Amino acid sequence: MGIEVLTADAQGSENLQRWAAMGLPVPPSWRVKRDVVQDSSPESLAQQLRALPRMFSEERYWVLQQGPMNPDSQRESLLNLDSDESLAAALRSIFQREQGPDHVVIQALPRQQAAGVLFTRHPLRQDLPHMVVEGVLDGSSERQRLIFDDDGRLVHASHEELALGDQVGAPLLRDLHEQLKQNFQRPQAGEWVFDGQQLWLLQTLPVGSLPMPKEAWTRRAGNGLFTQVETPLWYTLAGRWLKTAFWEPLVAREGWQSLAKVEPYRRQHSHLYTNCAFFRELQSQHAGASRFLPPAWQQLESRADTVSGSNLVDRFTVYRHQLTLARVGRDLKRWQHPAATQEGLWRAFMQLDGMGERLSSVEGEVGYLALPDRSHSYTAPFPLKMLVTGSEKDAIDALVKGRSEALRETGLRPGADPVHAPLNESPAQAGNLNGLYASATGDLPSCAEPSVEDARWLSLARQARGLRFAIGNRLRGLLRAMGAVAVNQGRLQHPDDIYFLYFDELWQLWMAQQLPASANREVIGDRKLRYLDDGLQGAPDWKMDQIGYGFGGGQRLSPLLRGLPLVPGRVEGPIRRVCSAWSLNRICPGDIVVVDQVEPAWLPWLVQAGGLVIAEKDPCNGAASLAVSYGIPAIWSASDVMHSVQDELPGHLDATHGSLDVSAKIAED
Repeated sequence: MGIEVLTADAQGSENLQRWAAMGLPVPPSWRVKRDVVQDSSPESLAQQLRALPRMFSEERYWVLQQGPMNPDSQRESLLNLDSDESLAAALRSIFQREQGPDHVVIQALPRQQAAGVLFTRHPLRQDLPHMVVEGVLDGSSERQRLIFDDDGRLVHASHEELALGDQVGAPLLRDLHEQLKQNFQRPQAGEWVFDGQQLWLLQTLPVGSLPMPKEAWTRRAGNGLFTQVETPLWYTLAGRWLKTAFWEPLVAREGWQSLAKVEPYRRQHSHLYTNCAFFRELQSQHAGASRFLPPAWQQLESRADTVSGSNLVDRFTVYRHQLTLARVGRDLKRWQHPAATQEGLWRAFMQLDGMGERLSSVEGEVGYLALPDRSHSYTAPFPLKMLVTGSEKDAIDALVKGRSEALRETGLRPGADPVHAPLNESPAQAGNLNGLYASATGDLPSCAEPSVEDARWLSLARQARGLRFAIGNRLRGLLRAMGAVAVNQGRLQHPDDIYFLYFDELWQLWMAQQLPASANREVIGDRKLRYLDDGLQGAPDWKMDQIGYGFGGGQRLSPLLRGLPLVPGRVEGPIRRVCSAWSLNRICPGDIVVVDQVEPAWLPWLVQAGGLVIAEKDPCNGAASLAVSYGIPAIWSASDVMHSVQDELPGHLDATHGSLDVSAKIAED
């Protein structure tokens, strides 16, 4: 017979046979050969076709695969036909052509209620592992978009009314996504149809717009390391410390010859980017390293085992790091501000430089290895007291109680970079500190109680961070003295200019007693402007093959964003994006503050937020711990939210159900 049923066959000649053998929801399909069409009258052919799909009633239609859309394409051209007569006429037309095919494939489907395409990975963003679904409901010509994160959770919906996700159902879409991911190594674009009960796959193709990047850099690597803009001097100091004390010994120990001369850091858009090549090597041993890799570089099978810290080696490692921190702390206490001489100031600078390098051997292992590995299995934030220093916790408590005047004389700073002034110097950030914040309604969630072993590493991280700030404090005083000397000698215009020199330029300024041409006054002025602009606007999360992904705020405004509920409550207010300490003085009481990774030193400012929207889901994120501790309505794991909202836009945060609704227009006074 000239009409052949396409059965499931892993070695079949038709894609549909192979897909059916994989268990994919392929609709009933047949291969129609030329002879049966040529030997049948139109009426006889229509009767033969009518008898084929016994599983469907008359409320059905046909899909005719007409062959590739063009000679270089793998995509089939699909033609929908609403009757047996129409299909018979289309078949006769195809086989009457002089260059017609020997056979075609037809499929029977019940009447559709929705149709669209499912991308197993974001088709435009190499930085997102998200599933993207685009579709149209029956009777509507308006295309809708749904985005699901890598946990299969809906995080963005383009429509709130008559939503595609409600009509089709997220479980069906997630099931199809999982089937495509399991059966294909490359990202797929699957064309689907929904009949009211079942999702049918018409065809699937590799997503051609997602090549494997040759080079990838991330801005979001490490727990608590480089979460905001960094001045050129701090970049060349802290970056060199970590390179020398952590990355180079690690590369030598693991025998990664290909990385022996590779730079781990790059400063762009005033942010510090980390080379993902190091994490690609680490992911086979460290489960937490995969979150610092672009999706195309992540292993197909994630490590399911968790890190055990109960063995003797782990306890010895913690004890060794505690000794290192104790020695750094002892040396810091003994360090004294030198006399304002050329040699004395430089010797003191080198002493602090050596302490920073020793400290970084601990911070590297804690921030890049231990905490990412140990925290990924927790589903709630760690207690706030485990993430912040005692003085920071006291400052937050004072603000909550309305005692903002208690902070005016503290040395609290919003960043370790020496450019950040403490509150007792009355920086711009200090002007808006107050004790107002919104309380959540309903029962508050609990924080995660870490194991004894994990608590040791959290304690190490807290101690190391405190020492980093202490080194930054001393460097601030020392650099201001060095800057004043340079100003008196006419080599700098302002003492703060010294922060905007790279280390080699500072060395030339100090040793050769002249400002290098690479850092003339115009250059320093441009660096300052760019630094502050980058601090307020943000920067790409990733740089892959010289292309930035996740850039800025609000390029593609999303009216409805979703995350995981963290602290229940409902809040209305203006949106406030905070991507560095320089945005803190823009927070007003009651704002819906949107953040990604957070420096714990920002929390005294964040406590006045009416609501918090946190892009990542990390138990070590201080904003999440703050929300739980003080009852601030909050959601987290709101993926890509930093790039989908704009400052000042009115927003409605429904933290009980995990959604942020953003108005498209700025409210007028």
